[in-house]
Amino acid sequence: MAHKAVRIEVAEFLDTFFPLPEGVTADQHPQWAEDVFDGLAEGEVLTEQEIQRRFVEAVNDNDLIPGLKMFTSSEKPDITEMGNFKQKPDAAIFKADSVPTDGRPHWADQLITVEFKRNTTSQDPFDDRKGAELESDAATRKEVRGQLIDYSELVFRIQHRTALFMILVINRNIRVLRWDRSGTVVTPAFDYVAQPELLCEILWRMSLLSDEQLGIDTSATRLHPSDTDYKLMDILALASETDLSSCDDYYLKPAERQRKDHVFKHVREKFGEAVDPKWPRYRVEVPDGDGVRTFLIGAPAFYAQGMACRGTKGYVAWDIQAKRFAWLKDAWRLDYERMEPEGVILSKLNAQGVINVPTLVCHGDIRNQKTRTPDIWEAQQPVRPDTPASTAASVSPSPTLVDLVPQAPSSTSLKRTLLDVEAEETSDSEEEYTLRRHAHYRIVVQEVAKPLSEFLSGQHLVSVIMDCVQAHRDAVTKANVVHRDVSSGNILILPKVVNDENTGKPCVAWKGLLADWELSKPIHEAEPLLRPRQPPRTGTWQFLSVGMLTENPKTVEIPDELESYLHVLLYFSVRYLASDCKDPAGFIESYFDSYAFQDGLYTCGARKMHVIKTTGELEVRDGVPLTFNSPMDHIFCTLLPVFKAHYKVQDYLKKKDAALKLPFRNIRPMPSSAPRPSPAVPPRITRAQRFFRTTTSCSVSSPRLTPECHWGDDKVGDRVPHEYKPLVPLANPHRASARTMKRRRMTDIAVVPLAFSSLPKRLTQSQMPKAK
Repeated sequence: MAHKAVRIEVAEFLDTFFPLPEGVTADQHPQWAEDVFDGLAEGEVLTEQEIQRRFVEAVNDNDLIPGLKMFTSSEKPDITEMGNFKQKPDAAIFKADSVPTDGRPHWADQLITVEFKRNTTSQDPFDDRKGAELESDAATRKEVRGQLIDYSELVFRIQHRTALFMILVINRNIRVLRWDRSGTVVTPAFDYVAQPELLCEILWRMSLLSDEQLGIDTSATRLHPSDTDYKLMDILALASETDLSSCDDYYLKPAERQRKDHVFKHVREKFGEAVDPKWPRYRVEVPDGDGVRTFLIGAPAFYAQGMACRGTKGYVAWDIQAKRFAWLKDAWRLDYERMEPEGVILSKLNAQGVINVPTLVCHGDIRNQKTRTPDIWEAQQPVRPDTPASTAASVSPSPTLVDLVPQAPSSTSLKRTLLDVEAEETSDSEEEYTLRRHAHYRIVVQEVAKPLSEFLSGQHLVSVIMDCVQAHRDAVTKANVVHRDVSSGNILILPKVVNDENTGKPCVAWKGLLADWELSKPIHEAEPLLRPRQPPRTGTWQFLSVGMLTENPKTVEIPDELESYLHVLLYFSVRYLASDCKDPAGFIESYFDSYAFQDGLYTCGARKMHVIKTTGELEVRDGVPLTFNSPMDHIFCTLLPVFKAHYKVQDYLKKKDAALKLPFRNIRPMPSSAPRPSPAVPPRITRAQRFFRTTTSCSVSSPRLTPECHWGDDKVGDRVPHEYKPLVPLANPHRASARTMKRRRMTDIAVVPLAFSSLPKRLTQSQMPKAK
């Protein structure tokens, strides 16, 4: 795996990131006293607080950063408590006209974050020794690294950033870091007391940087209470008597039928939540053809966790030109030749009349803003001819239109644990030979949807998912596109006005919307199979098919997508519907979050594989079926055997092909002299297409799936406690002796899976089930 941190010498760091402005030479720097940092010479006996105080005084009293000021903020968390963030960085650098005085971090105004540590070795997150890994595995060092990731992630979340510079003072030593969405560039540590002129030059050059060079996204303009657009947002957040009810089955009043552009109440309420005085507000640009459109946004309705990632943030936005609400997604998309931006894909789907997908408004890359860490990393690596830079990197999903569910942090501080750091640094999706390249991208769509967790009943859940299956079918048959990330965050609920089938009167109906098409591809396009140490998987682990989790590597096919719909249905049924499952959290752990770790590879967990490939039945524990006492039982009893039979056929074909000594998948036929069929001739129906038609023909209204027992009000609320704790401590999979364990934590519950819920809570190695 390529490390996310890259070390370069201080001189190269300055030349690359702190270039002198045109007309300014290095010898024009101010005169610095040689003893400017002598007060920190005896750092070994000073407390961390005293190091912090003396350092900040030395910088400010000697005006080492002209026009900027360093300010301590380690005493109190931000008074705004944005998102309940309780982190308190030791100090930060601010513009001189916006320096706070209350001892709080003021995340929205920080230019450069500063952190102090006392212990030179144990609290240094990086290791400069020759031959040592730059990102040390020592627990205390990892903890500090997690703290720095937290700080950078918070700044990126609250501000609009392309990069963040950070100063790390470790007793008499100091490092300068630069964070972006691909990773971290870090200098070697040097003794600033012995080399004061070097640190003074770094700080002086910082003061000469433009906002853009400091990592500020200049396409986003910060709004202030005196600005007209700021005041407009307050007005737009107020409820209007013309707002349309978002309730399902609401029949429009005569006056409401006359309006063309309805504003649903849930949309204005979401915008009202975003217009929070604790959060900064912005006017942002989004490319629109040859022009630019502008939108007003406040706090994000959704933000993805992590730093070295796409950093997706979703906003309910106000379209200044169209004068209407819309959904804006801000992300750092993967920047590779063969990956089309999501807006291009949505444009194709809209043009082909694909139903139940978002409607594109505008989209585009933002001012050629790209991550720079991969350039530094690749310059240090030998050329790998088998890994071209244009190859599409592995990807992971990001919800598009809404937050999946409210997140349940393990503590109010939201501090990163050692396990969080390990997960971010060893995620299978990161195990590539190069750092991922990202480009800043925004996309706006018309629809502002609700999360799937707000479904009304089991019948409504099935109906919403079926709407998305129809969207999926349309995309395949009309646009030749497969989604490749069917998951809970991408199946959404959209209130819309329709005509009642019986009365013809307009009413509000909650329909399904299949969102987040950024990972989709043409269905017949072959994927590169480069076979790195951990092959890439596309999608969300919990909802990937058994085939995707066991075959190595495998192209996403229609049966895999349809199986993902089944897993989404099961997840929300177990979590929110009445059933005889006494421990929904335990079931979710063992079925959705478990994995086997064999020969350095992550594969499907035992329980999911057992249900899908072996029994075709749902069980609470061995021999005890899972039942919902509703037509949902017939749905699972009908669909599970279909997938079981599918895998039986696949296993048979594998054995048959192996007997013939032929590769199983992705075999192209030899060229034939026979004439090709005319384009007017329909294409041959593949096994996958037949499977698609067979599975989706079992609709919600089918007598086979809806027997005499009626649905009723079977939604009972979230059955996973907010304070739920893992049953078994999570081990590092690279060091653990157990064979089956957790793959990745869901965004809304803490999980450490068991292979089966009937197993004892504490398992020895001999008691753990063998991976299939």
